[in-house]
Amino acid sequence: WKVTRFAGCFGPPIAEWCLARIIEHERSFVATARDQGRKSWAGSREQVTNYRYLSSLTLSVLGCGDIGMNIAKIAKAFGMKTVGYARTPRQALDVGVDEYTTDLAHALQAGDYIVSVLPSTPETRRLLSDNALYASSKAGGGKCGVFINVGRGDVIDEDSLINALDNRFISAAILDVFDTEPLPEESKLWDRHDVIVSPHVSGLTQASDVPKVFFSNYERYMNGEDLQYIVDWDK
Repeated sequence: WKVTRFAGCFGPPIAEWCLARIIEHERSFVATARDQGRKSWAGSREQVTNYRYLSSLTLSVLGCGDIGMNIAKIAKAFGMKTVGYARTPRQALDVGVDEYTTDLAHALQAGDYIVSVLPSTPETRRLLSDNALYASSKAGGGKCGVFINVGRGDVIDEDSLINALDNRFISAAILDVFDTEPLPEESKLWDRHDVIVSPHVSGLTQASDVPKVFFSNYERYMNGEDLQYIVDWDK
């Protein structure tokens, strides 16, 4: 017997969420909202006016499955350069990806924004912990990029993430997933000005997506065709 999973629908909403967060960060929407709360006209003028065109930036995508490819494609639509990190070599470029690499340090160095969509496997757990993000720092040859995590929270532990922020390995963190969920009230991440906390909502799908995936696989089953999204029990 085989077990299939609900998949193939998360890419578009997660990609939209990631690009919305990148634009929000570059255009200082959070600062503008705070100004409104204080009734301060252009109070954050320096932040609001000091931004970069997305077309001048590079997005490194850690994890080149369906979700990662959706993120890369929408980033390219905004003119961003895209670098895809995969653990195994790719023979050809996919639509939306300018460059593939199996060198994690290179992907971290290249990105103005670094988005992780890595799954939780024995190979990826704590992959970015300790001083792994040093490669993203200017001293490490990087750009002191913004780290976005929409994959799995256990790719990096909280202490390592805070260390990376404190030492300017990365300039900010936009987090939709965490090592412990819900994020405990005592977490130091809540009060940091350089962290955005989101409650694991980037991949919210619509109810109408479920029957589409089910009936597509059911038709494949009835026709004796290979099923999609089979659970790999070895991962």
